[in-house]
Amino acid sequence: MFEFAGLGVAFLTSILISGFFLWIGLRVIGKKRGILEAGLANFAASIFAAVIFGISATIPFFGIFSPFVGFLAYLYALKTLLKVSLIDALAVSVIALMAFIVAVFLFAMIGFQLFSLAPQPYSHIPGGFPRNIYF
Repeated sequence: MFEFAGLGVAFLTSILISGFFLWIGLRVIGKKRGILEAGLANFAASIFAAVIFGISATIPFFGIFSPFVGFLAYLYALKTLLKVSLIDALAVSVIALMAFIVAVFLFAMIGFQLFSLAPQPYSHIPGGFPRNIYF
């Protein structure tokens, strides 16, 4: 019972987070869409791109181009679902990627700063770290 609830919460969280970054990209290029709409469009475009990638990867002598074909399929689906042009979909995708990289970098920097606030090991023992195994 709780596993399905956890799966639903995780799915909704992934939709909202990906939608947030696409929403940032859409706002930068001047388009107004909702976070949930952008997230669901990203989810549907990813499934469509995965199917196209899988089909193109199995074609002999064409498999080397399958990542490019998959990305073009993703952009086409994103263009169709968000009702923007192909260039706008590419710009939204690149801007969302840059926003994600900045967010990850900031979270990493905050995390490293939090490690510096942690107390030193054995600081609660008078004299600090034991010098030998007999204390």
